[in-house]
Amino acid sequence: MIIAYLRVGTSNKEHLEIQKDEIKRFASDHQMNVDKWVTDVTIGFGKGKEDERNIDMVVDRMQKGDTLIFLDISRLGRTLSEVMAIMSRCMEKGVQVYSIKDRYVLDGALNLPVMGSVFNLVTEIEHSLMSTRTKEALTHKKNTGGPLGRPKGSAAKQSFLDAHKEEVISMLERGDTVIEICKRFNVSRNTYYMFKRNYGL
Repeated sequence: MIIAYLRVGTSNKEHLEIQKDEIKRFASDHQMNVDKWVTDVTIGFGKGKEDERNIDMVVDRMQKGDTLIFLDISRLGRTLSEVMAIMSRCMEKGVQVYSIKDRYVLDGALNLPVMGSVFNLVTEIEHSLMSTRTKEALTHKKNTGGPLGRPKGSAAKQSFLDAHKEEVISMLERGDTVIEICKRFNVSRNTYYMFKRNYGL
């Protein structure tokens, strides 16, 4: 069975058709016939953990030899751990995975030489997720009338956090506390929370 997976936020549902068209084109070019379309719509940016997603239930039911196709790897989750969990389950089940934009194919041919590139793959996934979250945050702000552009706040400290945004996001994903993050960058909680609000984190 070939399953196509789509995922968008509530603020950019128009991207659903874009994803669908790209997958249809890919499937046609590779002589594939999509048997089932699965869609998840995230419930607002930065609103906490999502409930059980359709992709989780679908992967649980997939069997060896099935195929999962999606536009890019960041569609699988909002955090690196979510993405890696889905990919790991697919590999364990013998499910072939196609990530169109990233040009990744994960299947039974994965072996030790390929595993040597896993670190680079994880890094690319992390950057892809960060880029996706930033775009979603900007879209959300635009649709809700929030301020765009460079965050305003306590000058030097805000600028310092801006310059280390990716590191802050990585610490958040790792589960570091507010105190640990503030201590690491020598900023106050107010500055930290202002940074989070400005980027929709």
